[in-house]
Amino acid sequence: MKIKPGDYAIHNRMEDVAKQAVALVLEEHDAGCSCRMCREDMQSLLLNQLPPRYVSVVPSIPLEPLRMEELEAETAAKVMWEARRAVSLVRKSPRHEHDRSPMQNCTESMARSALGEVLAQEQLEVSREQLGWIMAEILNELPPHYTTSFQGDAFARTAELDWGSLAKTYSIIYNVLKRLALIPAHS
Repeated sequence: MKIKPGDYAIHNRMEDVAKQAVALVLEEHDAGCSCRMCREDMQSLLLNQLPPRYVSVVPSIPLEPLRMEELEAETAAKVMWEARRAVSLVRKSPRHEHDRSPMQNCTESMARSALGEVLAQEQLEVSREQLGWIMAEILNELPPHYTTSFQGDAFARTAELDWGSLAKTYSIIYNVLKRLALIPAHS
């Protein structure tokens, strides 16, 4: 079973936080480039250092952005420290001349592919909403690999070739399916 990005809707709420944190750091230190491309690179670097908080998105229910003030104090401090680090790194080496893709978590394509195989193997039919829940749960347990380059797909394929990474992904998928009672716990 091939799952496409349009088959479900999810959102990493930490993307909201990363956008806000980068904006706060840029307000503190306005020297250096803060164009859209650099901001996306800063957010991408920041998101790779934070635990994801994916949620399934239901189109009829508006999703309020997660704000810094809603985070635990320790998490907010880590976010700001990592945001300052990301801004500093990007400002030292801006990538204006490179081919760019929209910011994406490359881990998602690997998880989507593996989940499609598991659903086909287990002969499971799931709704769009269930697929969103499943993908959100899986991605919350895998390390993010955000990128703004077209090499992101190559990074995902490299991770798929790493047996340890792929085994962990399949294990997480089966655990999520069991937790959501879509397959028996003894499978």
